[in-house]
Amino acid sequence: MPQFHYRAKKNAFETVVGKIEAQNQEEAVELINRLGLLPVVVQEGNLSAAVKAKMIAARRVKAKEIIIFSGQLAYLIKAGIPILRALDVLNGQIRDAYFKSVIQAIYIGIKEGRSFSDCLSDYPKVFSPLFVAMVRAGEEGGHLKEALLKITEYQKRQEGVYGKIRLALIYPAFMGIVGFLTVVFILSFVMPKLTGMFSSFQEQLPLPTKILLGISDFLKIAWPLILLAFLALAFFLQKWADSKAGQLAISLLKLRLPLFGNIVLRAEMARFCRTLELLMRGGTPLIQSLDVAIPTLTNEMIKMDLKGCHEKLRGGAAFSQSLQNSRWIPAMTLDLISVGEESGLLEDTFRDIAENFEEEVDEALKAFTSLLEPVMILTVGLVVGFMVIAMLLPIFQMDIMAR
Repeated sequence: MPQFHYRAKKNAFETVVGKIEAQNQEEAVELINRLGLLPVVVQEGNLSAAVKAKMIAARRVKAKEIIIFSGQLAYLIKAGIPILRALDVLNGQIRDAYFKSVIQAIYIGIKEGRSFSDCLSDYPKVFSPLFVAMVRAGEEGGHLKEALLKITEYQKRQEGVYGKIRLALIYPAFMGIVGFLTVVFILSFVMPKLTGMFSSFQEQLPLPTKILLGISDFLKIAWPLILLAFLALAFFLQKWADSKAGQLAISLLKLRLPLFGNIVLRAEMARFCRTLELLMRGGTPLIQSLDVAIPTLTNEMIKMDLKGCHEKLRGGAAFSQSLQNSRWIPAMTLDLISVGEESGLLEDTFRDIAENFEEEVDEALKAFTSLLEPVMILTVGLVVGFMVIAMLLPIFQMDIMAR
């Protein structure tokens, strides 16, 4: 009799892994249910330890994988293919082992009578609350394929915006790394070889050379302590960054940075307005849309600000009024939202605001990159130039004395 390995939920907080003998997968699922477990993944044959670990440990899936999945699923449903068959087809094309197990679990859940959106909500690290809310609205309104196409377009837009930000930081980061490695190489390998040459006239060495030699000697002796201190600092900074106070401080710092803070604010507002537009066009009321839209933001200061506005909205205030005392929302945005409320066209207003902010982010990124690149080149050039001059000054001095 075939043997099936399974992963199942014992309760809301506990997951178990085991194996069971059955004639087929359907019988295996039924037997697991009789054990008082909710099957998540049921697969015939032996599983490697690596695959089991991936199935058990909840983790994120690349945004590109989700975009491809939602887009293909929308087209299959649009072609009249039932959702179970569509999921089965897509599961055969997915290469990521964990994502494959997730889709298989969703397939089983739908087969047992659960809704697609409920199954998606079991994997919050894979499918965002926005994704689940859009699918739920699509199921309830009978336009699931349209909802999937909209969420796919939204994800592409967001990935495009944040992709531009990441791309803008690649060159400066590369320059910083190259500069750092150059400095380490000179101090660790070049300077020790020159120390013997300069030792005969140590007292007559120029000040820059003395400084460089002192730094080199210190690093040669204390590098284990420096490395240990760096690792300890990185550990404590990571712990602090994960705390609420740390997240607020980092979020505030990002918003206060020259040029970059402007990009962060506009990127967050573009995402917020685009999310509200998407949800409200899908039929989700404004208050419920805010419940989903606010967690999609990454900046804790803006999130905290909007949560306060959300509470005022729940208290009966108009949306534009609840935003009046906001610290971060631009005045022009408030005016547009007020006009949108009065005209009853909030969805169009959110779309226009999002498009405007996305354009501003694009322009600000170009300005930021054009300014940051020469600054990084100049900084690295000054540091390396100082070190080269410090090494050459004694040689010039020796040449002059020889004459």
